[in-house]
Amino acid sequence: MYQFPKIKMLRGELKRTEIRNQVKYQLTTKEFIQQRGRTTYRIALEHILGFVECSDSEYVRHAKPVYGTIPDRFGKPYKIVTNLMYLVTESGVIEQSRVSFYTRLSPNFARQLEMLLTANGM
Repeated sequence: MYQFPKIKMLRGELKRTEIRNQVKYQLTTKEFIQQRGRTTYRIALEHILGFVECSDSEYVRHAKPVYGTIPDRFGKPYKIVTNLMYLVTESGVIEQSRVSFYTRLSPNFARQLEMLLTANGM
């Protein structure tokens, strides 16, 4: 079993959790969370400006592999454009603005994220 840092408080109601290839994905009614190793990426749904499927070549150019040299090949690649993202590490919290975040999501996870974004008025 993978050892992910415990998230102290989720914002919103938990809708979906997936773990694959040493990456944990969580979706609540208020935020998208991705954990890779000891790093947690938190993006509030209200800060997401765009959510689009991107090409494999664009994903590979921008995404860092968890281990080794090849990024995760599961699911489809997506680009999330956001006004604000929090990067949580053992050293502290880093606030990043105007970010293009690349990830791979399962079809069901992406569909549910899109539904929540539509419901929130994106």
